[in-house]
Amino acid sequence: MLNVWAIHRDPQLWDNPLEFRPERRICVGIPLAERMLMFLMASLLHSFEWKLPYDTELDLSDKFGIIIKKLKPLVVIPTPRLSNSELY
Repeated sequence: MLNVWAIHRDPQLWDNPLEFRPERRICVGIPLAERMLMFLMASLLHSFEWKLPYDTELDLSDKFGIIIKKLKPLVVIPTPRLSNSELY
């Protein structure tokens, strides 16, 4: 385990370690998290068949803000693709 809190406040490593400077306090785990997110999404997409609930239509309308989001959340039903769970 790494003590990131202590590393970010070590005066031997940083000038003025208690002064907030975002460029030196970025999370070192971001690249790993981005790769794991892609792996997780690919695993879910591959492992299940995704269907809309009965009597619903796909609504792709969106709303604008800082980011573009779906106006209504997408609700889907996952169904395992393989009958034997040990194959996953």
